[in-house]
Amino acid sequence: MNTLAKRLYNVAPEPVTLTFADDTTLDLAMHHAEFFQDELEAEGETDDGTTHRIVDGDDDETLLVARETADGWTVVGDVTAVDRATDE
Repeated sequence: MNTLAKRLYNVAPEPVTLTFADDTTLDLAMHHAEFFQDELEAEGETDDGTTHRIVDGDDDETLLVARETADGWTVVGDVTAVDRATDE
């Protein structure tokens, strides 16, 4: 089972901070996180109201994030870490 997906599922519905390979982060207020068999499907939004979807990749290590745009969905990147969002 994907450990990043499991971590996201365990934190949601609390806000999460996702970290990407280039060390950028994304804070999301989670709407839902559900497993269907071993596959995670989750959705959350940023403070500006942009919706993001999070899904498992093709292996047990990849967690992909896509952002909703006027033209559909644009891949943001692969998640390398999932943490509880902190109030700063």
